[in-house]
Amino acid sequence: MKKKILIFVVFTFVFLLGGTFIVRTGFVKGIALDASYPFLNSVSKISDFLDYIFELFTSKDQLIKKNTELEKKVELLKAQIIYLKRLEKENLELKKIVNFIKNYPEYSFKTGKVIGYSPDNWNNFIIINLGKNDGLKVGDIVVSDGYLLGEVYQTGFNSSSVILISDKNFRISVRCRKTRETVFYQGKNQKEGKLIYVKPEQDIRIGDVIETSGVDSGIPEGIPIGTVKSVSYEEGDFYKDVSVSINVNPMKIEYVVVISRKEGKK
Repeated sequence: MKKKILIFVVFTFVFLLGGTFIVRTGFVKGIALDASYPFLNSVSKISDFLDYIFELFTSKDQLIKKNTELEKKVELLKAQIIYLKRLEKENLELKKIVNFIKNYPEYSFKTGKVIGYSPDNWNNFIIINLGKNDGLKVGDIVVSDGYLLGEVYQTGFNSSSVILISDKNFRISVRCRKTRETVFYQGKNQKEGKLIYVKPEQDIRIGDVIETSGVDSGIPEGIPIGTVKSVSYEEGDFYKDVSVSINVNPMKIEYVVVISRKEGKK
């Protein structure tokens, strides 16, 4: 009897508790939601932060890629600018050559490029891309930028060696442009040459332009070589000591003009 009463009491308690749970479910749910809010909110923020980081790195990779592409385009444009400037420079040099040629219609001209330097003496010899097949001969005059540069020293079939006016072995008949007095020029070094056999009575002064005299066979007159840098004379000397400033830099020379007298001309 007591056992049945106990079972009844327990059953009744469970029934009442279940009813209470059913009645209180909405309240419990509210408490659960409030309790879970900080956690869910933190998870949401972490998720948003991770999405931001992902987008940030994705955008960074895209920016790096775009920046690399832009750098390539910039380098390409720089190369094109350099090429255009080179063409402009070549055009100016060729115009100078054309204007120079107009002054000497009785001579024939060939335009060439410097392709190398003599391994023995690169300061005083250059190699050009013209040779016997182009009609070049030893002794032909070579001009650059309107100034006398040297003369053909040796010829191959497709290239030639040119001795520059800076070499000690280079000699040529020249004159003073102002007084027209004839003397001889000889190379000395890369920056200057000298006039030889200048008599004491010859009026040659500092600043005078020295140019080809045209006395040498096949060489046109009036091609400038340089300007008188210094003049000295001591009583009793046979000749004056005259230094001529030249501007021959073999490393900056690109185009040259080779001059030879036309066929039938003497």
